[in-house]
Amino acid sequence: MNKKLIYMCMIFVLVVVCSCSNFVVAVSIPRLAISGPSSGTVEVGGTIRYTVNIYNNATNVTLKGSDIRISGVTANISVEGSGNSQRTIVLSNIQGSVGSVGYISYIAGGVASNSAGGSREMNVTSTSFTIVATVNNDPAPSEPSGGNDNNYNNNYNNNTTLPPSNNEEPAQNEEPEEENDDKTPPTMEIGNLSETEVEIGDTISFDVAYKDETEMGDVTLESKDITLYGFTADIQISGEGTSRTVTLSNIQGNLGGLKYVKIAKKTAKDKAGNEVNETGTTSMFKVIDKDTKNKPDDWIENPNTGR
Repeated sequence: MNKKLIYMCMIFVLVVVCSCSNFVVAVSIPRLAISGPSSGTVEVGGTIRYTVNIYNNATNVTLKGSDIRISGVTANISVEGSGNSQRTIVLSNIQGSVGSVGYISYIAGGVASNSAGGSREMNVTSTSFTIVATVNNDPAPSEPSGGNDNNYNNNYNNNTTLPPSNNEEPAQNEEPEEENDDKTPPTMEIGNLSETEVEIGDTISFDVAYKDETEMGDVTLESKDITLYGFTADIQISGEGTSRTVTLSNIQGNLGGLKYVKIAKKTAKDKAGNEVNETGTTSMFKVIDKDTKNKPDDWIENPNTGR
């Protein structure tokens, strides 16, 4: 009797184990892990990529730009890739001051799921990157071999014929051309912005003044010499003489961020023909929402670049 009871109990246990076998192997919700950035440094307006690996057999991945927040800088956020094991987060048109440190700080929950449920919300601090100054890669003509000729660049830019040979003598009645001693280029000064916080569609302006130690010549500043960083706008230039006023109207861009303007070199020259040889940059401004314009102390920059 006791043996029969034991056999019946064993059979019952086997039946229970078999019928519940689906619960013996536990299924975990997907887990996300962020790699380091594609580069440790980036220039203003550049792009950084992060790889996101997805673990625990996700069956559906819906990660998109609006699920992601960044800190320290602003950028356009998008997601590339397919499948259920990996995605690439792309931060493009990165904006911020030189030295700013950016990183991913948040990924929403439920962006990857399986039969056990969706991934958890992530408040993270990914490996960061740093904004660095723009490197001037404008190619300059190399100096001719055999010496350091300070006038070489001017000859390269302005002359279409070779200089006379040293063996040639000047004509008898020809007077030597008077040498110009003015080799100092004029300077460009960028004035303060009329506003440091603007709404979408607003207008902002600033002055550009050119100065020279001797005498200024022509100012040739045009719209094509003006580059907008972090926003778009209609560009107008007014004024005469040695100064100009640049007016930017119908400003469009993401909320927050740090927007600025760059003025190209060679936009004016002095009477001796020396051109401005350095670019100019304005100070930074922000685009704000109209509801916060009258109380900027209460405004907090949107960590998701205005989305």
